[in-house]
Amino acid sequence: MPRKGLTIPEALEVFHNLPSDFESDESSLSEAEDVITAKSSSSENTDIDEEKDDISVPGLSRISKVTWKNKASVKIRNIPFTEQSGPSDEITSLQDPSPISIFFTLFSISFIEKIVYQTNLYATQKGNAFTSVTVLDILCFLAINIVMGIKRLPSYRDFWSTNEILHDAFVSRLMPVRKFIWILGNIHLNDNNLMPKKSEKNFDKLYKVRPLLDHLSEMFLKVFKPGQK
Repeated sequence: MPRKGLTIPEALEVFHNLPSDFESDESSLSEAEDVITAKSSSSENTDIDEEKDDISVPGLSRISKVTWKNKASVKIRNIPFTEQSGPSDEITSLQDPSPISIFFTLFSISFIEKIVYQTNLYATQKGNAFTSVTVLDILCFLAINIVMGIKRLPSYRDFWSTNEILHDAFVSRLMPVRKFIWILGNIHLNDNNLMPKKSEKNFDKLYKVRPLLDHLSEMFLKVFKPGQK
């Protein structure tokens, strides 16, 4: 038969183990403080997160809205071009403005003599027997090259060809083909022995043609004045 209740000793033991009101209040207060602390900590974390979200990226807050406006047109002072242009007195004062006269205005005899000197010097440095070139040889050589620029043939040798279709009587009469080939392989404008090396400060990639470039630049400035455009 099941029993209906506790015995007196059992009831006293249960009653004795019940917490007092003071202990119950302290326990409840402690639990409440733990809850408040947890909520406060959670709130602080939330505030920190919100502050992190509110941190502005440097520079973005400084960008202001761009407003485009029409600027007043700038008045440019138009200075008239009054300088003289065209051929200089070096050309206009020629008594006989023929092509050969204009050529010698650009290529002076003194410069042709320099070409003759440097060409013979180079041939001498090579150590092979040769016949010295003259001013007339260089002039004929340059004249033939001008003709070859106007009249085109498959090869420069064709100007001395025995074929009547290719043969050029004017060119072949000015100079033998052997002489032309020799000048073509030996013509020089500067002394190779004085050419600066690549390691030197005054090295010039255009050393071999520098005298020609300098001479033509000087003469072009003398014989022609550029215009406005």
